[in-house]
Amino acid sequence: MSIRTQHAAVRGLASLRKFVQKPPPVEICELCAARLSEEHQHLIDPQSRRILCACDPCAILFSGNGQTQYRRVSRDVRYLDDFRLDDALWNSLMIPIGLVFFYKSSVSGQVAALYPSPAGATESALDADFWEEIVDLNPVLGSMQADTEALLVNRVKHEREYYLAPIDECYRLTGLIRQHWSGFSGGSEVWEAISTYFAGLKQRSRPARIKTYA
Repeated sequence: MSIRTQHAAVRGLASLRKFVQKPPPVEICELCAARLSEEHQHLIDPQSRRILCACDPCAILFSGNGQTQYRRVSRDVRYLDDFRLDDALWNSLMIPIGLVFFYKSSVSGQVAALYPSPAGATESALDADFWEEIVDLNPVLGSMQADTEALLVNRVKHEREYYLAPIDECYRLTGLIRQHWSGFSGGSEVWEAISTYFAGLKQRSRPARIKTYA
């Protein structure tokens, strides 16, 4: 076979692959199977912590405070300026890395602390007294919605960032870390992904200043 014939055969195979490759999966509403755009609503099952993709009409059904199986996750991100959490109190929480999110479960009635890891979201024991101290210092946390909203903390290296963020955003960060982590320390790729994630989150957030008690 001549070189020209070989090149023609390779081009032919490349063209054939375009037809046999499967198209990218299309996201659908997990309640009614309607096709979804890239930006869409999410629901959460408080019992299982499972997050579902939903269309706008289905999501609206779960927007109230009634007793339903699912709860609608807000898209609102608030950057907490002047958040008060000194190193001594932070160290008392015994979080092994500088990333964690805290959310209140309506099922248990307790606040859980979860940190992203290569294995997924890992729960860390949280002393209720320490959490109450954080809330006393930052009363805005009293408005944090159970199940759907979390206090997201970024204390990686010299960062000191605090957000009231939708719970799906916290799990998205967990997924990024699982995707990009390599080796023992994570590798440069994962830390670049974390930095990019928080830069985008801050850009989309609105400021929420902290009112503290004297």
